[in-house]
Amino acid sequence: PTVVLEVAHNKNGIEQMLLHLKNIKYDRLHIILGMVKDKDATQVLELLPNSASYYFTNAHIPRALDAKDLQLKGSEYNLAGDRYENVNLALRDALGNASRGDLLIVCGSIFLVAEVNKESIIQQA
Repeated sequence: PTVVLEVAHNKNGIEQMLLHLKNIKYDRLHIILGMVKDKDATQVLELLPNSASYYFTNAHIPRALDAKDLQLKGSEYNLAGDRYENVNLALRDALGNASRGDLLIVCGSIFLVAEVNKESIIQQA
C-alpha cells in the first residue's frame, strides 16, 4: 500500500488533504490519527470520511490528546477504529490490514508524524 506522512493538523490542513485525496486512486483508506489538546479536534473529525478505517493514537508529548479521548470523540462522528499506544504500533496494524491498492495516511499532528519509524515501513512493505 501507499503510505503518506501528512502534517495536516487543523481544519484548513485537513480540508486540503481531502481535496488531494479526490485526485488519488486507491481501494481503501486507512487513517492513523493523533492530535494535540490545543487544536479543535471537533473541526477535524467532522470533516473526515467515515468510510475509512481509523487507528487512533497519540504522540508522546505533554500536549498530546490521549488516544482514548480521540477515539471517543471520533465515535461521535462515526469514525470507527482501535486505539494504539504509539504511532508505530498503529502503522504496523494498518500495514497488516491493508492491501496493495490501499492508501495509509498518518496525520493530525506534526509531532505524531515525527515519531514514525520510517524503517519499519520499508521492512513491512
